[in-house]
Amino acid sequence: MTQSFPKPKSQKRFFQLLFATASLVSLLLAASFTSFAQQPDAPQLKLARVEFVGLKKLTADQLLKASGLEIGQPITIEALDAAGQKLMDSGLVSKLSYRFQTKANQGTVIFQIEEGRGGDSPVIFDNFVWFTDEELANAVRREAPSFNGTAPTAGQMTDAITKALQELLRSRKINGTVEYLPSESADPSRLSHVFRLKGVTLPICDLHFPGAHHVNEDHLVKTAHELIGADYSRDFAAMFAFNNLFPLYKELGHLRATFGRPQATVENTGECKAGVAVTIPVEEGSIYIWDGAEWTGNQGIPAEQLIKEIKLKAGEVANGLKLDEGIAGALKLYRRKGRLEATIRPQATFDDASRKVSYTLDVKEGPEYHMGQLTVKGFSDVLGNYLRGKWELLHNDVFNESYFEDFLKNQFSEVLMKVKEERQSQNRPAPKKVNASTQAHRDTLTVDVIFEIGDEKPAP
Repeated sequence: MTQSFPKPKSQKRFFQLLFATASLVSLLLAASFTSFAQQPDAPQLKLARVEFVGLKKLTADQLLKASGLEIGQPITIEALDAAGQKLMDSGLVSKLSYRFQTKANQGTVIFQIEEGRGGDSPVIFDNFVWFTDEELANAVRREAPSFNGTAPTAGQMTDAITKALQELLRSRKINGTVEYLPSESADPSRLSHVFRLKGVTLPICDLHFPGAHHVNEDHLVKTAHELIGADYSRDFAAMFAFNNLFPLYKELGHLRATFGRPQATVENTGECKAGVAVTIPVEEGSIYIWDGAEWTGNQGIPAEQLIKEIKLKAGEVANGLKLDEGIAGALKLYRRKGRLEATIRPQATFDDASRKVSYTLDVKEGPEYHMGQLTVKGFSDVLGNYLRGKWELLHNDVFNESYFEDFLKNQFSEVLMKVKEERQSQNRPAPKKVNASTQAHRDTLTVDVIFEIGDEKPAP
């Protein structure tokens, strides 16, 4: 007999939908169980085997843990339905049905599944400084046995994690509320599930960077001074290290330097009383030597011109910041030619034996944009015409982004001085609002330019 578990619109209405759509199958299953149970001296059915059909990334062991089923347990329709509910709630599967087979008093359940499409993202225990990561993971497994350090982006796994963490805190008499903060990113591979304890204050009072050698630890601490006194967050500390400390290594050619997961310990002595000491391990890695770059995908600008933007020579330390500046310069060349959507993707090739690095710089030039409408608002007729006369890009000319930037620094500043002089001669105050902007239109591949000044109206 077969039971189907269509994906419900609302998990809270799961059973209502389940029995409304599969009532006949359920009755047949119930009849099968009842018929077996009514046989003279029939022993209780025991679960002998669980199979999963449709696996791609998941494992049978992972799903078995999520189902809550155990080999050898007494088996009933209610137990199988509860297992199906748990699998759907876990977010690991998006559709599910099952077949049940019996032989003597042994039963085999075969789940036909479709794996969830959201994928798994890492779970971050943000500021639970009283526990190790293993203690936290074990607490979560008591509520969600399939937990492996990640959680699906769909389903109710995050609810189970929240519940488990709250129960752990209650058992240790630690006040506060567990808060779930899904981390958002344009890159789905970088999504994460962040769990944070709200209602506690954990100021950072000390920093340590074990593994730091080429960059002195004192220098790292000084660069990270903004963290001192801030409320501890593992997620924020990790991002801070990558955004603010990694560039120190990048500049010195440590292109593969990494920072480990921040760890915090509660301090109750000295100047660090009632605060936390934070340790962020460093793996500096090798210092790499520049071995050149190759450009691909470039058609509008020759490679000889692009490579001049990279101020690195073969044999010198591969300064990653210089490379970033060179890529920014190359993109500026493209935007002068109306290629406002141009991107450059650097792909490094590391030769660890010689400690050399070379790059492939893949260019996606994008479409060419042209000058659209020039709009002038809030100027007197005289100065409005003066501004239009200064602007040299004509309608349908290739839009040069650098020209707009230079215009703001020079001609537009000059026009604003004339506006100020005009207002003074009229005994009027200087304008409260000055705006110069561009608006790109993807459908027409044009860029409108707007210059606007105005006076703020007093509040009624």
